[in-house]
Order: sequence, then C-alpha cells, then structure tokens
Amino acid sequence: MEILSNDMSYNRCADFAKRIVSEFVSFPCPACVKNMPEGYSGLCGECFGKLPVVMPPACPGCGAENDGIFEVCGKCLKEEKRNWKKAIAIMRMEDYGRELLHRFKYMNDISLARPFGMIAASLLEESGLRPDFIVPVPLHWTRTFTRGYNQSQLVSRIISAETGIPMKRILRRVKRTPKQANLSGTERRKNLKGAFSATDGEICRNSVILLVDDVLTTGSTLSSASSALLECGVREINILIMARG
Repeated sequence: MEILSNDMSYNRCADFAKRIVSEFVSFPCPACVKNMPEGYSGLCGECFGKLPVVMPPACPGCGAENDGIFEVCGKCLKEEKRNWKKAIAIMRMEDYGRELLHRFKYMNDISLARPFGMIAASLLEESGLRPDFIVPVPLHWTRTFTRGYNQSQLVSRIISAETGIPMKRILRRVKRTPKQANLSGTERRKNLKGAFSATDGEICRNSVILLVDDVLTTGSTLSSASSALLECGVREINILIMARG
C-alpha cells in the first residue's frame, strides 16, 4: 500500500509541477533540442514528422500495421495466441524512431519519456480503451540499478498523468535473464518462463489492465508478464508499446 500511495502522490505532484512550470518556462523539443514542441506530441513538427508512426488499420496482436487480409498481421499468425485483447504501438522500430528509443533506453536521455508518454496517452484515448490501471513491465532490480531507471515506468507515469488512469506497480521481475536481443523466439520464451510474479491479488482480481513496455519483437516478455497477471485474477489485458520490432 505504501508503494501505491507513493505512485499517486508522485502523479499529483508531477501534474502540479507541470502546470506551474508551463506558466513560466518553455523547453525545446527533447529530440532535436533546437525547435519548440508543437501540438500534443511533445516534439517539434520536424521530429514528429520523422517518426515511423503506425498507420491504421493496426494488428490487434502487436499494434503494427496490418499487412494482409486476416485480423492479425503475418508476423502474429506465426506466433502463439496472445494473452492480451488489443495492442497499441506508437511506431515501427526503424529509422528515427529506433534512434530516439535507443537514446531513451540506453543513453540516459530520459527527457524523451515525456513525448513518448504524451503520444501514448493520445493513442490510448483514441482507442476507446479505459483500463482500470496502467502497469509498467518491470526490470530486474539489478538492471534498474545499473541503468538508473525503468523506461517503461517513466512512460507509464506520463500516460497516467495525462489520462488520470492510476499507475500500479503490481508486477515484479523475479528472475534475472540474459538480454533478449540475440535470442530466437523459442529461446526467448524459455528464457522468460516464470520471470514475473504479481504482487497484489486484491488489485488484480477482475481488473482491466494496460501493460506498458518499450518494444515488442516476438512478444515473449509481454506474454510472460501478462501470464503472471492473468494467474492473479486479472480479467482483461491490453498492451501499449513504444515500438514494434
């Protein structure tokens, strides 16, 4: 309960600080650091125009552009049935989008959390989904310690502040696993089996969850995380990712 109340206090303080600061200070676009942000994205028009954003119709399995006549895309047809009902993706993992996400995830450029979170919040509102809670996919504590932050949690806080939907840290990474990047789909699933556990059965029970992560490639991380939530009694899971790999 202490963790949850801390999250709510953070959101209230962050929202208050945002309103106060916006009255007196203007910050440049966090992507190029030269132009001023425009519109809802938190980026300047030039930077937002370079993002490889997902165009509708989107695949409900992974959030990518649907490339065929079936309900899900060709990549998802080759994967096991997803644990979630709908996926929302901001962009494809390529070109300028890849560059910005790498800066955010690996180069300590946490100022990019705001535009990713603001774009994600707008997409969530447009989707018509109204989850009870936003849940970031956690890192193992050793990775959080070495990196200094969890990128999915930073974005989740922005989404929560923009939409008013509470963020809950009700997942724990209980298994430290090798990095997924160089593993096959089968190896990824084996690597992540039992990697997560839910920490609050009362909150989970019969709730609708939005699970937030940075990248979906095969979906192994999100499948493992969502399995832990379903086992704890969650009724429905939808996912939101920054990029479809």
